[in-house]
This record gives sequence, C-alpha cells and structure tokens, in this order.
Amino acid sequence: MSFIAYKRIGNKEYAYELRSYWDKELKQSRHISKYLGVVIDKDKKIFKKTIKEKLLKEELILDFGDTYLVQEVIEKEGFRKIIEDTFGEDTDMLINLICYKLCYPAAMRIAETWQNGNAIKCFCKADLKSQRISEMLVRIGDEDKYRTFFNNYLSFVNYSSDALLLDITAMPNQIHMPFTQWGYHDEEIDKKVNLMLVVDKESKMPLLFRYIPGSVADVSCLTPTIDEMKKHGVKNTFSIFDAGFYSKNNIMALQGPDDKTTKIQFMVRLPSNNLIYKEVVEKSKDIENMKYATVYGERGLFVKKHKLDLYGKTAFAYVVLDPVRKGRELRNYILKREEDEEIKNESFIVMKKGIMVLISSLSLPEEEVVPLYYSRQIVELLFRFSKDDLDLLPLRVHKEESMRGYLLLIFISLCVFLLLKKRLGKKNTVEEALLILRNLKAKVFKDEMIIPEITKKQRVLFERCEIIVPKTAGI
Repeated sequence: MSFIAYKRIGNKEYAYELRSYWDKELKQSRHISKYLGVVIDKDKKIFKKTIKEKLLKEELILDFGDTYLVQEVIEKEGFRKIIEDTFGEDTDMLINLICYKLCYPAAMRIAETWQNGNAIKCFCKADLKSQRISEMLVRIGDEDKYRTFFNNYLSFVNYSSDALLLDITAMPNQIHMPFTQWGYHDEEIDKKVNLMLVVDKESKMPLLFRYIPGSVADVSCLTPTIDEMKKHGVKNTFSIFDAGFYSKNNIMALQGPDDKTTKIQFMVRLPSNNLIYKEVVEKSKDIENMKYATVYGERGLFVKKHKLDLYGKTAFAYVVLDPVRKGRELRNYILKREEDEEIKNESFIVMKKGIMVLISSLSLPEEEVVPLYYSRQIVELLFRFSKDDLDLLPLRVHKEESMRGYLLLIFISLCVFLLLKKRLGKKNTVEEALLILRNLKAKVFKDEMIIPEITKKQRVLFERCEIIVPKTAGI
C-alpha cells in the first residue's frame, strides 16, 4: 500500500511517495519513501524534481543531519506545539538552542559560531549572539511563562500514577543573587543553589524542577515539591526518595491527618542514626537464613520485612542485606581497627555492615522492594547527563529570571533527549546517532539546499525515527 505525503521545509513544499511494509525485527509497520519533487499543484498532483547542483554555484557546505533529526522529533512528538503555545516568537530561538545543547553542548557564547556551520540557520532562523540569548533567557524565565509551560507540558506528557521519583542536587556557583547561599555540599560548606527534580518512574520523563536556596536543607524540600505537583494537577501517587528527605514531619505530612488512610504512599531509605533503624536491624539477626534470600539482577540479597507503627500508622520496614557489600565493609573495618581498641556497641556496628533499611507505607513483595527503590537511579542519571552532557554547570547567569530561563532550557533539552532515546531504541545512543548524522551535509545554493546521498547507517537511524529526509530544501 502506498500514499503521498507532503512536507514543508523552509519556503517550499515537497512530495514523497510512502510505501508501507512490515518490519519483522521491530514487529511494526514501517515506510519506505520515494522523493517525487517540489509541489507545483497539490490538487492535480503535479511535482517537479529540481537538481540545481550542476547549474548553480555552490556557496556553502553545512552540517545538516543532526539538527534535522532533533527538529523532526520535536515536531513529530508534538513538542513544538508546547513550545509555541508557551513561548510564541521565541520558539525558533529556543529550538536552535535545544539543538545546540544536544548536538554540541558548550558555553552559550559560542552558540552563534556553531550555528554558522549548521544548516539550521537556513530553515530555523534565530539570532544567537550572546546578548540576544541573555535577553531570551529572561523572557522565558518569566514566572508566568514558567507556570504556563508546566501546565502545557504536564497535559502533554504521558505520565502514570505508578510512582514519582524525587531527588535533589547542588549547583555550586559564586553568583551574587538571593538563591545562591551557603550550604553543605559533598561534606563541605559551599555557595550553591539546589535543584529538585521529579521524574515519572514508568516513562522516565521528568515532570517538574524546582530551584531552592542553597541554605535550605534537603529534608525541607519534600512536601513543598509534592504540593507544587498537586497544584499542576499531578495526582497523589507513590513517592520514592532518599534518606536525606526522611523526617517525622515529612512522613506525617505524607500520611495525612486521617487515622485510617495514608494521603500519599511512599518509600524511603531510613537514616542509619534513626532509632527505628537500630530496632529492626537487631530484630533481623537471622536475616542470612535462605528463606529471606532474593535475587536482584546479578546480585543475591537477603530481605526481611517487619510490620511497625510509624508515628501512629501502620508501615513496613525492609531490612536489606547485601553479602558482598557486607564482606567489603567488614574487611575495611577490621583493617582500620586497632588491635586492642575498645569500641562501644561494636557488636551492632559489625551487625549492620552491608545493611540498608527501607520504610514503606505499603506491604510489598520482598523481591520487588530493592528494584523499586533503585529506580531512583533514573533521577541520578538525568542529573549526571544535565551536568556532563548539557553543560548545566557552571551557571553563567546573574539574576533569578535568567537562571529560571536557563534551567527551563536544560529541562526542555532533557525532555527532547529522552524522546530521541525512545525513538532510537537500544541499538544506538543519542550521542552516537547525532555524531553519525552530523556527517550528513547540505550543499547550499542561492535559494535552495541539496542533501546528497545518505549512508546506510544514517538511513537506518532516520527510518527508526520514521523521518523522511528531503532531497532538496528551500531556503
């Protein structure tokens, strides 16, 4: 079965014949495209192929494939409409910067240099001078724009009620603005802003970010973040967070005032200095009994469940023992301990080696507890990608609106990265795909670009993302 598809690129519209076939490997319907030409009369289906390469003087050769992929995925996923509805006339500039962050992450001051070597400047025009970028960051960082974006985005993104993953990271900086404050970072005191991220466990898509003054303790950030999620219409759901967020006030806020029901179900790692931690560990002296054994990936673990009263409501403590970690920690302890040293509570110190305790408001099967908790690593990976690959740090802004706009740019780039990853599948990383496609160039003439033959690897990447590559593109 075949049909004709139309695509507008620059100031011209192009026609392609699409033929459907069944991909046995991916087990889904795919399309093979055949270029028909520039649309002369759509109703009469009159098209004209124009090959000007031999007739006109070639002016430039520009990178094409990488930014074309990013823009097409933004369009196909419906993400461009979210950007347009929120940011209006700043849309093209924002998309240019998203492409820059994904294809060539570096300081904003060289964005214009990058753009001059990429075909994006011909069909998605924007002024990427440093001053113009700074002005745009202030505009998109406006509080109303920020709220409008998340209202639009959360109505678009496909998130579940399975679980929310919450975590926080520090952004050290020396910027003179109210949010940069002294606080603990990597066991030292530093000037910083904290960044809170909420991620949907099932889709792995980020749902919200919050920036918080550096002096505010992590434990104080949990309930305001959940409250803000509710303001944006995200329903109460299972929340998973680390020991830094554990406190009596937070747990009671999640439990709610009702004596019978819990307002928000949760799972949290218990700090080792907590009294409940000591009680449940001492009740688990038989944890290495094989009836408590479970498998997590390539690791063999022991998990023992205890029912307990947690601030007036029923909860469950899961004592998790990793025998490999226990051996490593015990060995280090023995090597560092003085031979005749007397240590208070040494039997308990030895007993808790290799152990972590998880607290949940729900009774869960023992084999599901550890995988559920470690799904938090998704947030840590997104933080790492934002810092290392999207050039989140150092912050190069000097007022709150600019910082909010910059963080919003990083957040949107992160969303687009995950949409690209989803379409590409597991055979290629996003970084690898963009590097392969950067080698697809465009030959620029006076009023048109010609895209030469693509390699097999490039064709497979575009087909996997269901993207048609034009033969020519109007400027």
